[in-house]
Order: sequence, then C-alpha cells, then structure tokens
Amino acid sequence: MRDDLHNALLKSGAVIDGASALPLHFGAPKAELHAALNVCTVADRSPLARLIGDGPDLADLLNRLSTNTVDALEPGHGTATVLTTSKGRIVERLFVTHLGDAGLLLVGGTGRAAAVLEHVNKFTFAEQTGLRDCGDDYGLLALGGPLAREALITLGFGTPSPLGAVDEMHDGTRVHVLGHDGYSADGFSVLVPNGQAGSLWQAMVLAVSKTDGRPAGELALEVARLRRGIPASGSELNEDHNPLEAGLWDAVAFDKGCYVGQEVVARLNTYDKVSRRLVGLRIPEVQLVVAGTTKLYRDEKDAGVVTSVAGLEGAETVAIGYVKTRIADIGDSVHLGAVDGPIVTLHAFPMKD
Repeated sequence: MRDDLHNALLKSGAVIDGASALPLHFGAPKAELHAALNVCTVADRSPLARLIGDGPDLADLLNRLSTNTVDALEPGHGTATVLTTSKGRIVERLFVTHLGDAGLLLVGGTGRAAAVLEHVNKFTFAEQTGLRDCGDDYGLLALGGPLAREALITLGFGTPSPLGAVDEMHDGTRVHVLGHDGYSADGFSVLVPNGQAGSLWQAMVLAVSKTDGRPAGELALEVARLRRGIPASGSELNEDHNPLEAGLWDAVAFDKGCYVGQEVVARLNTYDKVSRRLVGLRIPEVQLVVAGTTKLYRDEKDAGVVTSVAGLEGAETVAIGYVKTRIADIGDSVHLGAVDGPIVTLHAFPMKD
C-alpha cells in the first residue's frame, strides 16, 4: 500500500532518492526552505519510527524506562520522553501519545523502531505491552511552518493540543491527528493507514497551497531543522549524550519516581553538571565539514564537534554541534576543523537570516 503514497509524491513532482526512497525535493529546494521557515509545508515523515501497543502494562513500563511521566496520560494527551541507559545517556527520544482504544503510540527517530523494541523488550518480563512496529500499516504525513495550524483547519481537521491527538475521518477511515511533526511540538502530523496515505497526501498538498505553502523534501527540511536547532536521532540524540545537554529539558520530569538512568540525570541538574550544549554554526563557502568528525577549537583547545550539516545550492550552509561550555558558548568564535581553521561564530537558535 506504500505504493499509493509513492505515486502521490511523484504526482506532486517529487525527486526520489534511490537509496532512502525519500523525496529529496519537489523541484524548488530554496522555495521549499522558505516555506518551511516562513509559511507552511507538507512532508512525508513515514521513515520515522512508529510503534503502537495496547497492553495493560505498557504505560507503567515506559514510565520506568524513560525520563518523563507517561503512566498518567489520558486519551488524547501526549508527552515527550527519553529512553535512557543506566548512565543517563540517550537511547531514543520518543513522542508518546494516548490514542484511546487504539493504545499508546510511540514516534521516534528515522529507522529506530527495531532499536526501541529491543530496548523495551530487554526490560520486559511478565509485563503485557502489546508493543509492535506499525510502520507497515501506517504512514505519517506532517505539516510544518508558521501557518501549519491554518492548513490543518483548511483540511477540515480538529487541532490537537501540543503533543496530544484528535481522531478524524478521511475517506471513511479513522486517522489520528497528532500535536507534533515527528521532531517537535511546533507542527502537526497525521497517522494514516497506508491505503489512504496517497489520497490524504493530495488533500494536504491542496490545503497547504491555500496558505501559499508547498510540499517539501529532505534537502530543505534538513536545513530548516538545523536553523531551528532541533536535535535528531543518531546525530545529536545518541548514547554519547544525555537529554539535558541535548536541550530536551521539557522531556524530563525531575519530580517523578525512579527510572533507568534517573540518578545520573538528576545529579546533572542538581549540581549544575551539564557541560555541553547544542549551538548553531554558519559554514563559510567551500569549507568541507563532515558531521561527527569535524572538531571545533578555541584557544587551541578542543571545544566541541559538529553533529549535523546541511545546505542548498545557492544558499547558506548551516550546521549544529555540541560545544563544551567551559571552553566556548553562544557568541564566541571558534576555529573549524583545526586549531588554525576558518573562524565561525556560535549561534543561538533559531538561526536568523
């Protein structure tokens, strides 16, 4: 049934990446970036992990494995939380939404469903969770940008609370409208059965066009993500980092009971031991930057590392990375790639034009 969405994307002018099968762009990457930052976009977010479970013990188990309060969620409500290791490091950031009789929905990073299942199953003994990867059953289509709410209303759908959900109907089938776009609570997404994903895509494209928005591909969306300073699984969110230095403070409940890694995360906060933070960088032209290996230096000291970099032809290249706050912080200048490399300034988010 994924073929229906694929065909709909092609009809919208998508140029598909052969390796990932994702739309790279829809013919105008710079215009897509402008829409993502200033107007409205519709995007295929189906590669994000989607898991669902309706077992009676799932909420309690997730509460014991992650940083935020999950077991008190009521139908239609949701929260962001982080699965952590015993050392308080990030396994995965999840958006958890109570879908009523459909169960709990977990949305995580691209291609991370198996890793989330493996981690949860490692701590599952007699618990009945019913947790499964539902990616083969459902697509995830997202609305982003300042006018995303207007596009959702034009579509005829109700507006969920941030991180929450409302049920709507499309082509006679129930869909779940979510109060996040798969990356943050600043947008919306729709969990739709794959058989109806193509027709819903077409309806969302029409709704977005009425706001002067447009479909957007991965090239523009990645630049927009970095401009906004939103961390992503695998690059910023991994076991090298903890939730606080990744800026996921809203996903941590410091007053909840014990969870795996809780003591470490609590100490980081109590004793002000968060030693790194995410920052933005504007990359000089023709400067080669390799995410994950390009180091940052200040006063000949290792100041941090670039974790993601993206740019468009004819547009500025931007990056985000972690810096050690005892060495460098927002507003400081650092050297890129070597102690005598090009000088760049560390920016707060969002990075403005």
